[in-house]
Amino acid sequence: MKLTDQHIEQLYKFTRQHFVEHYDVQTELVDHLANDIEQIWMENPTLTFEQARDKSFKKFGIFGFMDVVEEKQKQLGKKYRTILWKHTKEWFRLPKIILTASVFLFFYYFIQIPIGTYVIGASLFLFAILDIYLVTKLKKDFNTRAKENNKKWMLEEMIFNVASFGGVMVASNLPQLFNYAKNIPSNLGALLISFLLTIAIIYSYVTLFVIPKKAEKLLEEHYPEYKLANN
Repeated sequence: MKLTDQHIEQLYKFTRQHFVEHYDVQTELVDHLANDIEQIWMENPTLTFEQARDKSFKKFGIFGFMDVVEEKQKQLGKKYRTILWKHTKEWFRLPKIILTASVFLFFYYFIQIPIGTYVIGASLFLFAILDIYLVTKLKKDFNTRAKENNKKWMLEEMIFNVASFGGVMVASNLPQLFNYAKNIPSNLGALLISFLLTIAIIYSYVTLFVIPKKAEKLLEEHYPEYKLANN
């Protein structure tokens, strides 16, 4: 026996009922279930679709699909970190390293003069506000994309939500860095603070601007079916 289109749609619904919300993971599970159900039918053709489906599902163990979801999260987390590193290291190569050095020297110079703490404080305050605004915008963009396409892709959610987490993390730690910068004990301390602030800005820029802007291209490269599924 072969599965019909209606059976396939029921399998997608079955994965959603078991808390698998990302379309790419659903598709992987549906493909596995479909192949296994057809194999079960070859061995026992008297079983109904639901009986064969439940028999196949039991093979996933007491945690159901959760182990598969967690493994997929690990795989795509590694994929995202690779993307992040690829775009971050560009800021330490010509010509972008010139801008990186300029940002670093800006912080290093102003940390060491009395009025500098106020300049840095104002700069970081504006940076934090921009971060929070962009975090909010990214979340809104992601929700809009998911609603329009009626599908959520795990890598897509990482691109938008990891970026949001990064922005919040950087913004929330800026006051602590600023307070520490008020009493720099040495040039080494000034170098360290300047380096951390420069990295924070690069990290936020890459996660909040660069990677989300390339989302469509990244998703099409990773998911061969992405463009077709969203049409």
